[in-house]
Amino acid sequence: MYNEFLTFAIELANEAGKFICPHAGKAGHQNAKSAKDFVTEMDLQSENLIIEKIKTQFPTHNIFSEEIGRIKGSDDYEWVIDPIDGTVNYSVDLPFYGVSIALTHRGEPIIGVISLPALGETFWAAKGEGAYLNGERIKVRETSLSESFVSFGDFAKDGDREANRERINLLNILANEVYRIRMVGTAALSLSYIAAGRLDAAIYRNINYYDIAAGELLIKEAGGVKFTKGHYTYFANAKVANELIDLEVEALK
Repeated sequence: MYNEFLTFAIELANEAGKFICPHAGKAGHQNAKSAKDFVTEMDLQSENLIIEKIKTQFPTHNIFSEEIGRIKGSDDYEWVIDPIDGTVNYSVDLPFYGVSIALTHRGEPIIGVISLPALGETFWAAKGEGAYLNGERIKVRETSLSESFVSFGDFAKDGDREANRERINLLNILANEVYRIRMVGTAALSLSYIAAGRLDAAIYRNINYYDIAAGELLIKEAGGVKFTKGHYTYFANAKVANELIDLEVEALK
């Protein structure tokens, strides 16, 4: 049903991935400001490549992207783009970064593609058609919270201090309830890995939609769920997601 959109999105995500990959780490030995400026420039170049392809192929579609914001179209389709997810990793050539492209129809994701170019992996899903990694069907892992590998959003010194304290409280409780906690610095990779059964859950506070749009569909089509409660968004199988919400309530008491 969505074959034209899916084929286009896979080719586009891989093209953008091949474009950014050779430049990874080029900012690694610069100071923080120079590194940030470099990554912002690569973000913009990747974003421009993606947007121009979309505008040529689907000129009536809306576009929402991390750097440029929203480009208004004339129909009910909207492309949601993160041209480089995991920019800090990218800046120092840590291979955990990717390109995330989703297509929504009236606000509902119908296509999700994540390219992890440094790892040679492309994940994709279409509504009602399952989730795939390099052409092989993938599914979430059915497990309990105590046996789960959980991805947790990372911390930064320029973050909201009160939010960091709140998240540390949650992390303190979580550390005694799950098998392992991981902080990988990119939602695109974490959500792809949940869909593939390599991780079991992810927790984010006030996550941006362009960070999770493609990954949300991947997880849904792989048999997982997304819950939002207050500031927090959870991805997991249904059993683990409910257990995580109970832990959040305890952490915020």
